[in-house]
Amino acid sequence: MKNFEFKYSNLKKTYEKLEEACNLYDGKDALIRDSLIQRFELNYEFCYKTLQEYMKYMGVFLDDTFPRAIFKKAYANNLISREDVWIRLIQDRNMTSHIYNEKLADEIANRVVTEYLPAIKELIKNIDESIDKFD
Repeated sequence: MKNFEFKYSNLKKTYEKLEEACNLYDGKDALIRDSLIQRFELNYEFCYKTLQEYMKYMGVFLDDTFPRAIFKKAYANNLISREDVWIRLIQDRNMTSHIYNEKLADEIANRVVTEYLPAIKELIKNIDESIDKFD
């Protein structure tokens, strides 16, 4: 449980930082956009690592530990509601790590603000509610 608690705490902290960047992003400032993308990349890591630990703790069998498999299991266990958003999130995370293109960066930043931030917020809420049921 300590691994989960540590990762979950960091997930919430990185979510707050991502939310802060999203609130500042106006679609024009490349410095804020790039900061938002960096925060997105870090938060992504904590999303799937936290989910992995949490599902292990809950007794959910994980076939493998790749993010796609983790998010599919999270969807199957009602921790996330839009599997398609999370799969696209993985694809965008991979693109930000391997390719840099201004137009693509703008598109991804807009998806972070409009789709991914709300999805991550929902994940945190669902984990909180799930934890409350077991306390």
